[in-house]
Amino acid sequence: MTTIKKLTEEDYVWAAKRLGCEIQSIKAVAKVEGARSGFDKDGAPKILFEGHKLWKQLIINGINPELHVKGNENILYKKWTRAHYLGGEREWERLGKAIMIDAESALQSASWGMFQVMGYHAEALGYRDVFLFVYLMTLSERNHLESFVRYIETFGLKKSLRDKDWNTFTRLYNGHGQISYYSPKIKKAYEDQF
Repeated sequence: MTTIKKLTEEDYVWAAKRLGCEIQSIKAVAKVEGARSGFDKDGAPKILFEGHKLWKQLIINGINPELHVKGNENILYKKWTRAHYLGGEREWERLGKAIMIDAESALQSASWGMFQVMGYHAEALGYRDVFLFVYLMTLSERNHLESFVRYIETFGLKKSLRDKDWNTFTRLYNGHGQISYYSPKIKKAYEDQF
C-alpha cells in the first residue's frame, strides 16, 4: 500500500497566508468536504461522481449523452439527484462505469480529494487538463489543498472565506441549492475548533 502524504500544519499556514484567512476556516472546509482526509482507506482519493455533470460534460466534449443512457441510468441523467450516490469507495464503481463511455468526461464529472474540487474546473485552475489534475490528486493532500487554493483565488471566494460568510462561501463553492445543507456544517466545524 502506498503511503499518502498527509497535510501538515505548515501546509495550512501556507494556504491561510496565501488566501488571507484563518487556518481554522480552511480546516472547517476540509472537515466538511472530506472528513479531514483526502483519501479512502485503500489510498485512493475520495471522490463523488455526479451523473448530471457527466451529461453536461459529454455534450461539451461533443458526445450525445442520449445515446448512452440505456444501462447507465445510475451514472447518466439530466438533473441532479442524490438517489444514485453509493458513497465512499463505491463511487469509484460509478466513475469506472462512466469512463467506459468517455474517460475525459467521466473524470471531469467527479469531485476530488479533501476539498472535493470538480474535475471540470481543472483547466480554469491552471492544470494542463483533467488527466494531470486527477494524477496530482492521487499523490498527496498537499495537492488537494493546492487545488482548493487555486479554486478560491480563481472564482473569487477569498472575501467570503476571510469573513467567515459561510452562506456566500457555500453558494459559490457548493451551489445555491446547497446553502442550507453545507453552510451550518462549515460554521459548526469552524466553531468547534475553539
